[in-house]
Amino acid sequence: MKRSVLFLVLLLPFYGKSQITVQTYTGNKEAEVLGIYSKDFNYKWNYFVSGTISYDYDAKKVNPEIYQNINYGVGKNWGISVGVHISREDIIPSVGVAYGKENDVFNINVFPALTYSTDTKNFGLGLYTLLEYTPKINEKLNFYSMLIVESDFSFKEHQSSSQVIRIGLESKKKMQWGGREQYLTDRQQF
Repeated sequence: MKRSVLFLVLLLPFYGKSQITVQTYTGNKEAEVLGIYSKDFNYKWNYFVSGTISYDYDAKKVNPEIYQNINYGVGKNWGISVGVHISREDIIPSVGVAYGKENDVFNINVFPALTYSTDTKNFGLGLYTLLEYTPKINEKLNFYSMLIVESDFSFKEHQSSSQVIRIGLESKKKMQWGGREQYLTDRQQF
């Protein structure tokens, strides 16, 4: 059942008329595809999703993961957010606040929230942050950088954290080249 729900949730972001950012990475430990989608429905409602499918070379495992929120705007760049983080290990629903701001070279999305782990049956706190900075180098190229920080804590232990850093170049047609580094931490007692 978990896999069926995950598959349907992965398809949901691709139904709509909005730009979808798809990024692929390969490295010495894994290959990964990351999709980011944000859609404004009117002046108040927004849907945001970040989905990842990675393949660990050593473990020979595919690891799908998705983070999605529906946000309702309550002020300039601020909103109330309801969402869910789904991975192979856990399903974590959340309710919290959302902050988002974007211009030609800078994009930030922050979602701090109260969470519930269906695996450990504990409430906790979660944070998902996406930062992109793409200043113009010349008429054909932009510098491209991205930072994704994701952490989940129960009130008893650290559930998991992930930090992804990307640095490279981006063409005017939004093709990107560069490097990526990811740092992961698993459950730790406080």
